[in-house]
Amino acid sequence: MSNKTFLHVLLVITFIFAGISCMSNFLMSLLQPSLQQYYVAHPEVLPEQFRTAMQTYFDVPRGYFLASGLLYLLEVIGGVLMWNLRPSGFHCYTMSRLLLILVPLLFLGKGFLGIGDIMMAALFIFVYWMLLKQLGAFGSKEEAVQSQEQSQEQNSDQE
Repeated sequence: MSNKTFLHVLLVITFIFAGISCMSNFLMSLLQPSLQQYYVAHPEVLPEQFRTAMQTYFDVPRGYFLASGLLYLLEVIGGVLMWNLRPSGFHCYTMSRLLLILVPLLFLGKGFLGIGDIMMAALFIFVYWMLLKQLGAFGSKEEAVQSQEQSQEQNSDQE
């Protein structure tokens, strides 16, 4: 598998994850006030085991969902730019991933720092950096063109 193909596979994963997360966070921020009003008026609608989960959802500030949704949108935009081998896409993606680690700390408190989130963000950032560097995205335009030509030659040789 060529570097460009591997980059595209990872970007598809990013598009799926970040796209779904973006939509769900925006949807949760939009629905939260209405659901809370309905739940207060009709608490018997939810079974007992769901009441704690819903109360937790209502306790999360609406700004958390809005900020997360915007940052996931920024992550998708960064992915689109990286697909076109633009270094600004890597910077956009990296900034959004790092801020997404900080958002729970800012809105929910110290107990919401996920070590798994940090490790996955670091892994994806490192792999994207390595792939984009190998594809010449961070060099001069001449280096990027040469790298793309070499990649195309390798792909044609494999076929």
